This record gives sequence, C-alpha cells and structure tokens, in this order.
Amino acid sequence: MAVLLETTLGDIVVDLYTEERPKACLNFLKLCKIKYYNYCLIHNVQRDFIVQTGDPTGSGRGGESVFCKLYGDQARFFDAEKVPRIKHKKKGTVSMVNNGNEQHGSQVAHSGTYLYP
Repeated sequence: MAVLLETTLGDIVVDLYTEERPKACLNFLKLCKIKYYNYCLIHNVQRDFIVQTGDPTGSGRGGESVFCKLYGDQARFFDAEKVPRIKHKKKGTVSMVNNGNEQHGSQVAHSGTYLYP
C-alpha cells in the first residue's frame, strides 16, 4: 500500500509496511484520512539526512496519535513496534518519530531527502 503526500516542493510517494508495522500504518493512514497533516510545516531539515513533519504546532514537540482522538489523552502516544527490525537502507524511507520514550504520535521523518540535492 502507498500514500501520496503533496507538498509545496513536490509530491512524495510513501510505501507502507502494513504487515511489519500495522499499528504505525493504521495511525498514519487514519491521520491522513482526517487531514491531520494538512498544512503541517516541515520543522526539521538536516541536509542529506532527514526532513521531519507531522506536528501541527510546527515546534517539533507537538502532535498526537489518532488513538488519542478515539481513547483520550492517555492514548496520545502508542508503543513502538520493533520486530521485525526495518533499516533505512535507501533514500525515501519514512518512519514514525520516536518521542524519546519508545513511543510514537503523529510526527514522521523522511530519510535521505531529495529537497537538497
């Protein structure tokens, strides 16, 4: 399954690992469906490494999972799925951003960005 992200600098096609990361994919797809990511700024750019978005505040400290909308603030984040291990071996890999406690919310990082050739 794939998702097309439309940005002001061009479109990005994101392939999803639905079998390996079912909860993360469900979260991402549902947030896309409710237009959560619309108008989110890219708040972190590291040349030849990543771009990061998915925080509606634009600060890099905000954002919540779709499960928060369903189950309340206690579900703002969900536990990271670690098995099987998926490595970022090529440009274009997208991952949920870890909040520092091995949990994910809404933020995503796109590795090996093409924004700065």
